[in-house]
Amino acid sequence: MKIQYQHRHQSFHTFISTNNTYPLHLHKHVEITIVLSGKIHITIDQQEYILSEGDMVVIFPNQPHSYKTTESSRIQLVFFDAAFPGDFTGDLTRHIPNNPMIPKEHLIDNVSNMLKALHEQYKGNCDNRLLRAYTSVVLGHVLPLLSLKKIEYTQDLDSIQRILAYVDLHFLEPVTLDMLAREVGVSKFLISRIFSEQLHTSFRDYVNGRRLALAQVLLLSTSNPVTEIAFDSGFNSLRSFYRAFKKEYGITPNEFRSNAQEVV
Repeated sequence: MKIQYQHRHQSFHTFISTNNTYPLHLHKHVEITIVLSGKIHITIDQQEYILSEGDMVVIFPNQPHSYKTTESSRIQLVFFDAAFPGDFTGDLTRHIPNNPMIPKEHLIDNVSNMLKALHEQYKGNCDNRLLRAYTSVVLGHVLPLLSLKKIEYTQDLDSIQRILAYVDLHFLEPVTLDMLAREVGVSKFLISRIFSEQLHTSFRDYVNGRRLALAQVLLLSTSNPVTEIAFDSGFNSLRSFYRAFKKEYGITPNEFRSNAQEVV
């Protein structure tokens, strides 16, 4: 399973997205998504939810999730650091929802109106204190609608961010589990547990996933030889590149490039 760590440096960000489809990823921010029109499939922690107009999901920090539009969709996404709204930081960092989806009929009109106002204020470069106030009001209405459960791996959250940030900066290098443990100051046994239990993948598959994503781009955007692309993507041998690529995509790199050229 390929998963990516998404770096978001802004404490708050909101935008409208049309026909959103985005692969499996996670980040340290809270993410609120409300459907403005159409329908979208959202997978959170391996559970798929189908949202229609007016439905909402709240994705907590470090929850793996992805988006898929099969026909058409228009959604508003709101991202913010768990510390941004202040009063709700503890709820957002020490809990996750049993069910992150809130159907339209359970939401009061104030919530959707407040999210629209957030978007307008953000586009107008308003004071962060106003954005914080709007966000707090939204959370005040929404969090009671979620059945929150306390997470047992709170102490791992900072470690997850440091581990994935390091891998994303160094995946082109011959990074190993021992090297990663030494650099981030976390035991390799804890790292393995975080990948298997929280990210539902292995350390090696995560690293290869980052490399394969780059290789895929290079295969489509350049005419470089496959051997060169393999090494440019961080693989230490052509054999390991072919094996990982075939495992992930079901075809060889050459077949992938050939198929893409035929489509064009």
